[in-house]
Amino acid sequence: MNSLHMKKHFNLAGTKILKIFWLLFLVQNFFFSSLFCNPLNQALSVVQSRALKGDSHYQGALALFHKFGERGLSVDLEEAERWATLSAEKNGALGLCTLAALSLERGKSERGQFLYDEAYLHSNLLSLAKGKDPLALYCLGMMEMDNPPRNFTKAIRHLEASAEKGFSTAQATLGMIFFTGIGVKKDSTIALKWCSRAAGSSHPLGMFYLGMAYSIGDGIEKNDDYSVRWIHAAASRDLVMAQLTLGMKLATGDGIEKNLQKAVTWLHKASLGGSSEAKLQLRKYQNHLERLRNPTAKYIPDEQNNGISRIAANNLKSIKENNSTNIIANFDAPNEITTESSAEFDLIDAAMNVLTVEKNRQKAKTLLESIASKGNPVASRQLGLIFYKENKFDDAKKWFNLSAEKNDPESLRYMGILYFLGQGVKLDYKAADKWLTLAAQNGDLEATRYLRVVKQFY
Repeated sequence: MNSLHMKKHFNLAGTKILKIFWLLFLVQNFFFSSLFCNPLNQALSVVQSRALKGDSHYQGALALFHKFGERGLSVDLEEAERWATLSAEKNGALGLCTLAALSLERGKSERGQFLYDEAYLHSNLLSLAKGKDPLALYCLGMMEMDNPPRNFTKAIRHLEASAEKGFSTAQATLGMIFFTGIGVKKDSTIALKWCSRAAGSSHPLGMFYLGMAYSIGDGIEKNDDYSVRWIHAAASRDLVMAQLTLGMKLATGDGIEKNLQKAVTWLHKASLGGSSEAKLQLRKYQNHLERLRNPTAKYIPDEQNNGISRIAANNLKSIKENNSTNIIANFDAPNEITTESSAEFDLIDAAMNVLTVEKNRQKAKTLLESIASKGNPVASRQLGLIFYKENKFDDAKKWFNLSAEKNDPESLRYMGILYFLGQGVKLDYKAADKWLTLAAQNGDLEATRYLRVVKQFY
């Protein structure tokens, strides 16, 4: 082999070696850049620092962390929205997707779908997902699931890819999906697998659904102690659904000793978090707690001739005979609120908002009438009050009477007032006395004042 041929041979070999080293360098560079540009592989302080310096990707990541309680953070939707907005202003994919999800959760579907479209068309979401970024894969999965036309098969594939890369929110979301059977066949084994992995990272949603699995014995042996522990851990990280569930368990004694004071505390937190169901339940159990702390005064008719000591002694004897624990239970054991009654109370709140904020009496009346016609005493009473203020006493009497038949104290009192003043009915002091006495016996202390006045007239 001549020297010229050997030189050419070594040049070719050298070129190949250089190409191999260059390829290895690119692969290594890609590996380390993907490793160190992934917020999941970095300390929370680093993520926060980069977000503060204006990096839209890290701002979006921090928004996701706050929204779901990642990395030991509590769930904080305000902080999530703040960071997501900063990211979205620079067309950050994670920020746009977080804002889209928040909008959908608040019932702003058009806004949410628009933001998802913006993320898909005008951000780096797809390039991040192709690079196997776990946060981008999660966002792409939720987009497929939340944004019509829905593609659950594709969504699950993206979420699983994100979950396998260690994103706890994706793991918890998969657990929720398979636990509830949303868009897929319900599978307790898969649900427990993902919930357990997310709960192991102290993810609020993962801990909550693991607690629910223990609560009902779904795919795992029922264990109330484990259930309450996991749900309490999620509630302590400000997950609203966990706070509501824990409050209801404490209120009803479901798997835990009943404690109305603690129940009200957790329901109050959930209501501050925006849960309308929690607001409804909070009002109910606050009333129960108030009745326990301040039992209604015993009404004593003026014609009662016995002295106070004798009356008290008779009442004490009656309490012993009827077992005091049963009497307390009448206040402490709340009736179950059905979905139907919950919806009715939501409509009543909506009607009162229309009346007081929108100042639209007719619309409020229409809403209340639809509920009152089903026998709801609160709606009937509110209608009665509206008509009474309009001096339409015949209509007021009609609705007050419906509530009074269900022993609504305030309606009983207004029935007495109508007869006392002859409003919409013939003036009748005896009838007024009857209605006001019933109101007082049902705990309306205001009625006792009217009674004293009425008795002076006959």
